Amino acid sequence: MDDTAILKLKNGDFDLRGYEVVRTQFFASASMTSVSFSKNGIRFSNACIRKFAGTEYIELQIHPYNQQIVVLPCSEQHKTKMCWARIYSDRISVRTISGSAFLKTLYELFDWDIEMRYRLRGEVLHYGEKMMALFDVKTPEIFTSRYEMTMPWTTGFGENYYNYRKSRLPEASIMDLFSEYDNEPELQPTAQEIVDDNIRLLIKKMQKEGRYSNVSADILS
Repeated sequence: MDDTAILKLKNGDFDLRGYEVVRTQFFASASMTSVSFSKNGIRFSNACIRKFAGTEYIELQIHPYNQQIVVLPCSEQHKTKMCWARIYSDRISVRTISGSAFLKTLYELFDWDIEMRYRLRGEVLHYGEKMMALFDVKTPEIFTSRYEMTMPWTTGFGENYYNYRKSRLPEASIMDLFSEYDNEPELQPTAQEIVDDNIRLLIKKMQKEGRYSNVSADILS
């Protein structure tokens, strides 16, 4: 398929078929906006935190279909807040977010290996007077240890230019994707009896599949 079919080219435009956008992983990372995920927690780069001056708490939003992660600054009173740093007059102390309640689910969602560390490069976007950090999950850096990186890029420097252009959403579109989370109503917890029924069904399913055969279906009785 012709790459130019992805975008409409005008007279005078350069023909960039065959060109690639060089991955940011090939450049120095000290000043990059990034976030790292491991089984021990989530940690944002100092450079990323500094771009949100004075912000100690954030909200993490995940779009599972587009495989994008958005970070929004929030107040200490926000019900889904996470503390990513402590801000002092003379320094910033970066905090690791434990994420024990959802990290395993996140790894499964993105088909990641729980034994590896993943680092995402992102960019800070402005919309009106507000800011957000956007991270694309589709092109992570993968570390098998703290310093050893898996590099599956022996056949090219980056993504096809026209594919890259197509994947870059305008800021308005990005906010539309996540706007459903704005001003959400108070949480409505599931009734205890429904939770119990769902757990029993899950246990029966696990027993049927041969997993945890020693688990009793009457555990909640």
